[in-house]
Amino acid sequence: MIAQIMDMPRDMHGAADVRLDAPVFRLAAANGIVPRFEFRIFGHDFNPLEQRIRKVAPCESIVESREIYILSDENGDRNVKIRAGKLEFKRLIDRVNGLERWKPTGSLEFPIEREAIPDKLFPVAALERSAPLPGSLTAVVTEKEFLHHIAQNNLCGPRLYRANLLKRRSRFTLQDCPVEVDRILVNGAAIESIAIESQCAEQVLAVRSALGLEQFENVAYPLAISRVLGIRPLPDAENYE
Repeated sequence: MIAQIMDMPRDMHGAADVRLDAPVFRLAAANGIVPRFEFRIFGHDFNPLEQRIRKVAPCESIVESREIYILSDENGDRNVKIRAGKLEFKRLIDRVNGLERWKPTGSLEFPIEREAIPDKLFPVAALERSAPLPGSLTAVVTEKEFLHHIAQNNLCGPRLYRANLLKRRSRFTLQDCPVEVDRILVNGAAIESIAIESQCAEQVLAVRSALGLEQFENVAYPLAISRVLGIRPLPDAENYE
C-alpha cells in the first residue's frame, strides 16, 4: 500500500492523547554489526506527519547521498547498493509482527576482485556476458565496469536492474528510537518515506503505534524501488482504474 495523507488516521496529525516523546526502551550499546528491526512506508506529502514529529523532537541531522541500487526480480530478501564507492549488502533475516529484520552483511570497496563477491549475496554469474570478457576484467572490476555489465540485456543468471537514487534524510529520535523522514528521487521520480528502526522490535512497534501507522504495509527500499520501476506489481494493481 502506498501511503497517502488522505488515508492516514486522524490521530497522527496531532491527537493530544498520543505521546511521541515518552521514553519506552533503552538499549545498551552493542559491539559489532547488529541486525535491526525496520518499519518503513512510502508515499507522497508526509509533511503533516513530519511537522508533528518536529513538535516533539528536534531534527538531529540532514544527510544527502547519491546511491545506486542493484535490483533482481529473484532476490527480494537482499538489499544491494553502491554508496560512496562501496558495494554494500544487507540481508532480510526475519519478519516479526509486521516488521522486517535486516542485517548488514558486508561491503566491498571498488575496484572489486570478482572472486570476493559473495555468491549468496550477489550472483557472480550476473556479471558475465554471453561473450567472454576481456582478460583485464576477469579479476578486478571497477564501479563503472560493474554498472556497465548490469545494464546489458544478455546477462547470464538473474536479470539485474539499476536504479539511481538521490536521498535527503532528516533524522529524529522518538521514544529513544531512530526515525527518519526521506525525500527521494528514484530515476528522477519523486517519492517520500518514513522509517522507524531499532534493535528492539517492541520499540519500533511502540513508535509505529504512536504515529498511527499500524495499518500500512511495511515496504523496504528494494521493493519500493522495484514497484516504481515496474519490476514488481503494486499490491492493488488488479483494482487500478
